[in-house]
Amino acid sequence: MNSNGFSAKTAGPPSLHCPAAICAGVTLWIAVLGSTPTAFAGGPGYVAGVTVFNAGEAGVPLTWAQGRISYYTDQGNLSPILPGASADAFVASAFSQWTSIPTAAIAATRVGQLAEDVSGANIAIGPDGSISGPQDIVPSAVTTPVGLVYDADGTVTDALLGAGAGSTADCFTNAVFGGVDNVGLDAHFLHALVVMNGNCAQTQDQLPDVQYRLVRILGRVLGLDWSQLNLNVITGQPPPTAADAAGFTVMHGLDPVSCVPISRCYVNAEQPKMDDAAALSRLYPVTTQNVAGFASKQLFYETTARIHGSVRFADANGAGAQPMQGVNVVARWIDPATGLPSRTYAASSVSGFLFCANAGNVITGFNDSTGLPFNRFGANNPALEGSFDLAGLQIPGGASSAQYQLTVEPIDPTWSAPVGPYAGSQVEPSGSARPINVTVSLGASVAQDVLMLGSAIQKADWFEPTTYSAPAAVPVEGDWVGSLSGDGNIDYFWFPGQNNRTLSAIVTALDDSDLPTEAKSQPVIARNAGSRRGHCIPIKEARMISKIWAAVAAVVRYAEAEFARREEDRIQPANSEK
Repeated sequence: MNSNGFSAKTAGPPSLHCPAAICAGVTLWIAVLGSTPTAFAGGPGYVAGVTVFNAGEAGVPLTWAQGRISYYTDQGNLSPILPGASADAFVASAFSQWTSIPTAAIAATRVGQLAEDVSGANIAIGPDGSISGPQDIVPSAVTTPVGLVYDADGTVTDALLGAGAGSTADCFTNAVFGGVDNVGLDAHFLHALVVMNGNCAQTQDQLPDVQYRLVRILGRVLGLDWSQLNLNVITGQPPPTAADAAGFTVMHGLDPVSCVPISRCYVNAEQPKMDDAAALSRLYPVTTQNVAGFASKQLFYETTARIHGSVRFADANGAGAQPMQGVNVVARWIDPATGLPSRTYAASSVSGFLFCANAGNVITGFNDSTGLPFNRFGANNPALEGSFDLAGLQIPGGASSAQYQLTVEPIDPTWSAPVGPYAGSQVEPSGSARPINVTVSLGASVAQDVLMLGSAIQKADWFEPTTYSAPAAVPVEGDWVGSLSGDGNIDYFWFPGQNNRTLSAIVTALDDSDLPTEAKSQPVIARNAGSRRGHCIPIKEARMISKIWAAVAAVVRYAEAEFARREEDRIQPANSEK
């Protein structure tokens, strides 16, 4: 890759369960129980890719068709203080936190009960992650699109997450779990399952925590990703204020284990904030076309403001160059009375949130361990690489125009690990950006790119261009330096081998200062097995996180079975784009 390889990708959304249905091209099933699925990006949790989904859907966030959700609740009780009817009201209250957002065209209706009382006696999960149990809650049960299971004694939780998972000791993580487990090839959700652990709802004091966790899981069911905003509410750096707490998003990534009860850490923890409302409304905007079906709501784009653009590296002349993925872009309303950016009226978007997180490459392959293509999630449209969208900016006080300040920040690897396109392997951005003040008005959309000053500058490598049929020769001394580049770039090298020898290849990733790093890139190298066979054998598999320099030092001694025929082996440092 060249030095601007910030387009490197991260592993995409959830692991996928592949029954016969996906092989037949009917539905895409997602295994979500047993662990929290990896989010795709800041904003939408799932984005259709260039394969698997129908043509033309790539880059489209997955949603429930027409914003309408029909859900079914368990026949049993959740706990002694939440018998069936009370549990139903508890669930309806949690849904209403999202459906009451005035600019979101979303509605959730309880249609009825499941056909049974789901318990540990009638549900189980197989070694492959597939659920066996009542037929109205399994992923294929699209006629009961969302099922809410009341696990009165924790045995359902034990069955799905493992023995002991349903105990009161695990309420911090297992009070509520589940999510979407089946999506259609038209980029719409088809089924979701949510399990509520009754052992965590035995007293009135426990209920606010259960409600908070249920709201968060329902946010994921609706299609939201995790986000990062006002993270100092958790980290304490700088000490949070009441304004920080008022803007702290419900859909933040993780909670400290000390937050029991949840009110110990957050005020109104279960109530969506501006960032949450904006993200949901971008997925389900109230428009002139659908407002008749949501009569009590407001048009989204007409009653809010939008800032959109791309985060970019700077070139040698200080102009915008390669888009930069995985940067958290934050917009804060500037209070005209103080001239300071607000900690309450704020929203965020992760750059590249619609772009493919992991397309695979010739070394690691183009399919995951289940056999499904990596590029089933996210678009390959270059215009979406590094892009952000901050639609849904509110203007307080009844004004029609205001200023918002744009800033960028890295995604925190400790507290926001599941956020954005590098979920699980967060990246320090290259360079820095000055705050940008943008004037917005209700109903208007403003384009504003963010330039990362002092970022790595793209440099041409001495060996380029290369192809499989025309590789570059490895330097005689066996050591060379190459630079990272954009999406899809692969360089090929060759050297002559000798019989009865061995090969050692050493790859070191360097940062902006040419120092070894594991926070910027994790290279993948492989040996081509010979021109007659034409495939790569991975030497080491790791995921390329981001840009900067890749220094490759190769000690070249290789066993060549037919040296007399001078068959040339090739080493391929490739973009392990995640």
